[in-house]
Amino acid sequence: MKDIQRKKRRKLIVVNSLAVLGAAMLFTLLGFVNRKQNHTHCWKLDVQIEAQDGHLYLDEKMIVKAANAATDSIVGKPMQEIDIAAIHNKLMENTAIKDAHVYTSVDGRCIVNIKQRSPIARIFNENGDSFYLDKEGFTMATSSLYTPKVPVFVGAINEQMQSISILERKDDQDFLNASLLDDIYALTTYISGNEFWSAQVEHIHVNGNREFEIIPRVGNHKINLGKVENLEVKMRKLMAFYANTIQKKDLNQYTTIDVQYDGQVVCVKR
Repeated sequence: MKDIQRKKRRKLIVVNSLAVLGAAMLFTLLGFVNRKQNHTHCWKLDVQIEAQDGHLYLDEKMIVKAANAATDSIVGKPMQEIDIAAIHNKLMENTAIKDAHVYTSVDGRCIVNIKQRSPIARIFNENGDSFYLDKEGFTMATSSLYTPKVPVFVGAINEQMQSISILERKDDQDFLNASLLDDIYALTTYISGNEFWSAQVEHIHVNGNREFEIIPRVGNHKINLGKVENLEVKMRKLMAFYANTIQKKDLNQYTTIDVQYDGQVVCVKR
């Protein structure tokens, strides 16, 4: 029994010694890397942009310009003088950027990894301004590089871009009562999650009563949804009407299909 205990103690001593030695070697290596980096000048600003569905709303020139605006010119600067936090904060001012990861490498690069937002709706307000609403409820400026095919909302809309996600304001009843962004988000989220409606819905008009009217791709008619309340029930009712009541060739005989009333679909013939 004593021999077993002695062996266990010896084994424990060896393990602890190796752990201490490993930690010492690691700190030595980190110190060497840090000293080497302190004497290294940045030779490249390496920009990596993660595409959304193969598309870019930003390009390398935009990122380089913003990064350099946050501090003095990055390339040529000693690595320890590069202000990583300032670069990150400046990049996050761009509404198309979901996240920015900025760091330096041992070989003298400042690396910027960009993750873009993913728009699901485009909004034109009454002032003629246009912006996107993304998957996470953030507003996003339009881009000259790419225009995504997403539902377009027009009409009696006075919304402006927001600095925070509308999902963060779900308990702010005053905001919800005044804003249409939460309704636009709910409707667009439903549409994007349904293959048929994603293909069919192109434009949505908001009338003076804050009611939504869909202008479909197929058919020379409009669909009155009314308010966004009970949206799933209304869309199921509309789908049933499309599938069982009319044929594709008959769509043009109606000017309006109204699903805002309980238990019925009201149609107005041309």
